[in-house]
Amino acid sequence: MPDRYKKILMWALYAALMLAAALLQTVVFGRVRYFGAKISLLPVALACVCMHAEPESAGLFGLLTGLGWYACGADGAGLSILTFTAVALGVSWLCRQYLRPQLLAALILSAAALLFTQGALALIRLYLGTPGQASLRILFVGCALSLLACPLLYLLASRISRIYRPQKI
Repeated sequence: MPDRYKKILMWALYAALMLAAALLQTVVFGRVRYFGAKISLLPVALACVCMHAEPESAGLFGLLTGLGWYACGADGAGLSILTFTAVALGVSWLCRQYLRPQLLAALILSAAALLFTQGALALIRLYLGTPGQASLRILFVGCALSLLACPLLYLLASRISRIYRPQKI
C-alpha cells in the first residue's frame, strides 16, 4: 500500500476514534453525573492522538475536532474550537520537544488538556454568572473521572499511529 493511502487511513481511524469518544461522551455518559461531574472524553482522546502527530497536522486536527464538536451543538462548544486547537498544538509540541509518547506522558498531558478545556469553560460560566456551588470540586472530579479512559484511548491511538510512520532522512 502506498504511503499516501496509509496516511489517509491513519487520519481516518483517528477521526473514527474521536467520533467514538464523542458518542460515548454524549450518548452513554451524557445524562449521568458522577459526584456532580460529567465525564469529558474528547480532550483526553485529542491529547492521546496528538502525541503521535506533527504540530501542524495536530493543530489542524484539533481545529477540525473543535469545529465538529461545535457543529454538534454541545454546551460550550464554541469555546472548544479555540481550546481544542490550543491543546492539540501544545501536546504535539511538548511531545516533540520534551516528552516521549508513553502512557505516563499521556496521563500528564491528558490531565493538562482536561484542566485547560474544562477550566476555560468553568471560567466562562463564572464570568456569565452561572457557577455552581462547588464548581471547582466538580471540575477536579470530572477531570479525574475522565482520566480513567486515558490508558485505553492511548493504546488505541498508539496502535493507529503505527499504520503510517514517515521515513526520516
